[in-house]
Amino acid sequence: MDKKKIVWITPDCFYDVDWPIVNRLVEFYDIRWYCIWNSKSLREIPVNANVFRIIQLKDRYRSLKNISIYISLLKEIKSFNPTIIYNGFGGRPYFFPLLFHYFDKKDVIFEGHEIDPKVSAYSNLISDSYIRYYLRRVGLTQVFSKHSEKQFHELYPNQKCTYIPMVPKDYGMPCNLIEHGNRKVFLFFGGIRSNKRFDILLDAFLKLDSKHSEKAELWVYGNASPEEIDKYTSMAVGHENIILKLRFVPDDMVANLFCSSTYLVLPYERITQSGPMMIAYNYNTPLIGSNIAGFKERIKDGENGYLFKNGDVADLKRLLEQCIDQDDEEYNRIKRNSMRFVDEEYSPKVVIRRYREMLDQRTSELSKGTK
Repeated sequence: MDKKKIVWITPDCFYDVDWPIVNRLVEFYDIRWYCIWNSKSLREIPVNANVFRIIQLKDRYRSLKNISIYISLLKEIKSFNPTIIYNGFGGRPYFFPLLFHYFDKKDVIFEGHEIDPKVSAYSNLISDSYIRYYLRRVGLTQVFSKHSEKQFHELYPNQKCTYIPMVPKDYGMPCNLIEHGNRKVFLFFGGIRSNKRFDILLDAFLKLDSKHSEKAELWVYGNASPEEIDKYTSMAVGHENIILKLRFVPDDMVANLFCSSTYLVLPYERITQSGPMMIAYNYNTPLIGSNIAGFKERIKDGENGYLFKNGDVADLKRLLEQCIDQDDEEYNRIKRNSMRFVDEEYSPKVVIRRYREMLDQRTSELSKGTK
């Protein structure tokens, strides 16, 4: 029996999300995987036998120069005659109008990392309108949290949506753990954006009394604007236990960072899903997060991690102190519970089964004319 033909389109920013999925699904489907690399991407172009072709953009997304690249790509895809196009590439503002010109909108499954434009750190009138434009037209949107699925149905009640979680993000085995002198290490990882509220974490850490501060370190790894670099560097002056590395983090450092940390801290005030959370799941680094809906479904307070009141510096300070005072027995209990939770909810076996169910069901609906 011939395998169903599927085209998979991945932007560079979601390559690490898609590769463990595609590399397993090729066993069951005839997949052509296209990866679209941003002209300013700092991520290395991968060597992956299952990538059919890498498209390197020469300019920013809104450049007219990209239109001819998109048209050439879509014509190539058309000749393949896929049943389904699974697409995570936004390509504002040209890609989706061109995609809908060449293909039936209902044949497209969108990889929905952002479904509420207002949550995006890059929210503006044009971007928000573009996101709403394609989410109101694609045949199916796949999201990565139950909270996002509920939110999607509230925003787009006439559209189809399904929830499938990410698999934990694997950056290989740690090769050089970072020395921290038996201090408890609190890690903030990823680009500093207004919705991630790093300022709350830094404020809470700076308010620790000397008894707790001397037993803890705050590690901050990720991109930041020049203004933020200046601001946070000046705030950390004189605090040798605050390590600021406000720049792009190469992939070969990620495993070492997470395995050397005691907790990953997610002080976000709003989010659809968190990439650093999925890295922490892979390396069994326990989580501290704000009690927003997207985190409460994954962090069970006091069981597999801890939650603090969203935006409350004093409550986060209290929780940092609690974790600094925590003994090994309690910490290892949290780690065991977290490992069990991840195995039950996010293991590759579980996630791949759900992808297959989604693709097979959507293929069946399309063959029956159910749009």
